[in-house]
Amino acid sequence: MAFTFAPAVRDRVSLLIALAGASGSGKTLSALRLARGLADGDDGRIAVIDTEAGRAKHYAVAPGETPSAERFGFAHGDLRPPFSPEAYADAVATADAAGFDVIVIDSCSHEYEGEGGLHDMHAANVEMAIDRAKSAHNPSWGPFDEARAAERASIGAWKEPKRLHKRFVHRLLQCRAHLILCLRAEEKMRVEQIEEERNGRTFKRTVIVQPKDMPPNERWAPICEKRFMYEMTISLILTPDDPGKPIPIKLQQQHRGAVPIGKVLSEEAGRALSAWARGGHPARRPAAPAGEPAGEPADDVGAPAPGGKTLSDHDDALTEAAAQGTDELRRAWQALPADIRAELKTALDRRHKPAAAAADAARQPKDEEAAA
Repeated sequence: MAFTFAPAVRDRVSLLIALAGASGSGKTLSALRLARGLADGDDGRIAVIDTEAGRAKHYAVAPGETPSAERFGFAHGDLRPPFSPEAYADAVATADAAGFDVIVIDSCSHEYEGEGGLHDMHAANVEMAIDRAKSAHNPSWGPFDEARAAERASIGAWKEPKRLHKRFVHRLLQCRAHLILCLRAEEKMRVEQIEEERNGRTFKRTVIVQPKDMPPNERWAPICEKRFMYEMTISLILTPDDPGKPIPIKLQQQHRGAVPIGKVLSEEAGRALSAWARGGHPARRPAAPAGEPAGEPADDVGAPAPGGKTLSDHDDALTEAAAQGTDELRRAWQALPADIRAELKTALDRRHKPAAAAADAARQPKDEEAAA
């Protein structure tokens, strides 16, 4: 297979965002606000993978209620134990294939220390190694040292969990949709010795204290594999002291204008990141209410493409065609002008073709039923 190069264009790149924080730091609400902005205000394009026994539903709309600043109309999926890397990868793949544009995982920490996660997998491998060593032990060698056997087995026992974790990370990096991962974080503690005087004598006492003098991004440790946060496009810490206000772990120059340091994360931050990810293409405009004229495009919609339509208009048309299957997508694609096809080629390959294939697969059982 020949390897080729083409001019690099930032066109609808996927974002991988991590929000880590302790309980009460505003992770879930912040993630949903960002997700709404990334989805251009359309909650129906958001999927939430929930490992917290349905807690994400605390922010869902009630029956008959309309979405608001703190109530969201997302699609919800429960992820139950075991929280293996494969289970997470399968859930992400399902949401991605279903065509959601933003996927929130709350929480991703279970993949590391939850039931069936990396630590449980490692512990099970150590136990199996100890059992094998015990079976092979000759009593003439002396008593079996289980602690030493566990120590010897520990490093090798990480091999399989780490391999599966890398496959999970690879799945995240290949995802078409934007991903927002919520992670738990724990505060680092420091051991200090203090002096106390009692009855005229000085005593030293060891205490565990909060390291208040440490920078917040070093004071809080996300609960995840140690390199996981640096796989992200953006990784942020949230604290209970200032819920929803991000402290950057990884925030590159090109994203700093979108992420409001010192301010609560909002839908506007998500919209700004969405605009950056589109490479300058306009965000899709919300549809006008039924019975009302669409009106003139806003000033920031951008220059229209040939025929009076923006690139987003053409992209929306491809989205609708893909929902009807591969044949309809092919017809819609061929009807586009050559310069528009060049602009939307990446979107075709990464989003519309997989969505059309999923539509074909969903329709196949009905077609077979009709034929029968």
